[in-house]
Amino acid sequence: MKRIFTKKNTLVLFAFLSFYYSYSQVGIGTTAPRGAVDIASTTQGLVFPNVALVNTITETAVNPQGGSIPTGTVVYNTATSGTSPNNVAPGLYYWNGSRWIAFAGSPGGLDWSLTGNSGTTAGTNFLGTTDAQDLRFHTNGIERARILSTGNMGINSVGNASSQVNVEAGTGEDAVAGINDNTVANAFWGRNSNSAGTAIIGATNGLGGYYPTPGAGVAGSAVDGYGISGMVGNGAPNNSAHNGHAAGYFTLDSDNNTATTTNTSAFAKIAGKDEQLIPVLGGTSRRILYGGYFIGGTSSGGQSYSYVGLKYNHNNDANATGGTNYKVVGNGSNSTLVLDKNREPRVMFSPEAPEILFQDFGTGKLNNGEAVIKLEKLLTDNIYVDEEHPLKVFIQLEGDCNGVFVTNKSAEGFTVKELSNGNSNVSFSWQIVASRANSTDENGNITSQHIGLRFPYGPKPLKRTPESSKETKRR
Repeated sequence: MKRIFTKKNTLVLFAFLSFYYSYSQVGIGTTAPRGAVDIASTTQGLVFPNVALVNTITETAVNPQGGSIPTGTVVYNTATSGTSPNNVAPGLYYWNGSRWIAFAGSPGGLDWSLTGNSGTTAGTNFLGTTDAQDLRFHTNGIERARILSTGNMGINSVGNASSQVNVEAGTGEDAVAGINDNTVANAFWGRNSNSAGTAIIGATNGLGGYYPTPGAGVAGSAVDGYGISGMVGNGAPNNSAHNGHAAGYFTLDSDNNTATTTNTSAFAKIAGKDEQLIPVLGGTSRRILYGGYFIGGTSSGGQSYSYVGLKYNHNNDANATGGTNYKVVGNGSNSTLVLDKNREPRVMFSPEAPEILFQDFGTGKLNNGEAVIKLEKLLTDNIYVDEEHPLKVFIQLEGDCNGVFVTNKSAEGFTVKELSNGNSNVSFSWQIVASRANSTDENGNITSQHIGLRFPYGPKPLKRTPESSKETKRR
């Protein structure tokens, strides 16, 4: 192709060479270049050479003088090519002497891209600082998180030296919420590898965290509320699918191995329900609601168990009507403690009976051989007396007479008469034993069955809840 140089072309070339040889500076669109090359335009841009790079480690571009291309060579890559970590995508690249570096950050760049980076090298590439300055994260122009130069982190806070991560929530927000849907993995997991450490501490009402010095998995404290609270939702009295549920479960394991569930020294359940079959009654089911269940001892050495706040053998309805209420029931002996002269506790045992009975004691005196004893109204309202459940009266004379007998027995009282129509005026002490009346509500419905119980079948020990364990190790 023949090139035609006009007078205008010649003048431009002359001017360009003049600038080059006179000042070693080039101005395009300006007569006062501010650098080696100064291009002035308000409507046009600089178009870099378009080169289809193969990857970041192949030069591809050519040095017209021969040899490698010089460091600092800039091209606009038009290709999507190569495999990570040496792949390239369309955009500006410069040659650093050994590889192409993307202006945009990724792939192949030195900066973090808004759309993510590829081709990074663990241990070499990172997001952060190289001096002792905190790294701050902002949204909407407001600081939201900070990683301190010490490694501690604050979310919606400046962080502090006493917590590895400190999260401050706004009004009506949870500081941290954990969600999971897995039978093994947990929503939250806390572990303190120190044998005297505490894994999780919770405190409310501005109270500082309380924890036992030997350590704990979870420790809670409060001023006006509850240190620890637990609730299980499925606990309907008439739903057998809810059997075995409890709001709390505690185990003292003897060998620190949850796989051997028989090696338990003690365990307890709080606020639960269950159901047990009585084989000798033809497989009749007895329903159980309890406030607390406690067991001590090992399966091989013998165990003592007790229910506290027990509703036993109630009807199969949503309100757990009927059945019998027990304060404490278990296989151990009923007892109390008194202090001896050395202030040491000594055990005293109470008599127990196969029936539910009430007792009362008092004194009286014959008047011309007869005495009428009236029982207190509160007592008479809570005992049951009929032919099958008579009032039992025991008299201890405290003077000389012909002897006495008891007649006119009822829930209201009894009469003491001297034998042989005697007319003595001696004193005596008395004791009565009566069956406890059923407990009823204001409509007369029985809420706890007492009458007719004699050696009733009772609850057995509860089954251990299946347990598992997991461990997280530091990298």
